[in-house]
Amino acid sequence: MATRTTTKKVNNWYMKYAEREMAIDMDDQGLFCQVPSECDENKSYDVRVDESMLVPTAESCSCKAFEVHHECKHCRIVNSFYKRIYKSNVAKAQAKAVKVVETVEQAVEVVVTPAKVVAQIAAPKIKITDISKKGALTTNRGFQLMRAG
Repeated sequence: MATRTTTKKVNNWYMKYAEREMAIDMDDQGLFCQVPSECDENKSYDVRVDESMLVPTAESCSCKAFEVHHECKHCRIVNSFYKRIYKSNVAKAQAKAVKVVETVEQAVEVVVTPAKVVAQIAAPKIKITDISKKGALTTNRGFQLMRAG
């Protein structure tokens, strides 16, 4: 018996219908989605969902195709549904990861160039007026220097 290696594309009409009619619930085993059957309107398949990651993913289905191939259209429908719902969370997580990388790069830059940091700390910018170069203090000019400061 040959096994199928390529995934079959899901009918777009059925995918939209299943996403609209899908019921999401929780029991003792965790979160699951009841996806309606494509052929029998009175039948639905339970797709177990793993919530431990950023985007919930389908981990098993009660249909025969999943038992044989360990993948099915019901799992793909649930995965595409959650991927669409959690799209903003993924974008936020990616932006946060980029921000962390930039912060790490800045920290590495500081570690690589400590001479700049030491030079900034060692050379404080203080204005010092040297009175000895201003002239003789025997005239009234000395008092002018004190008022001008």
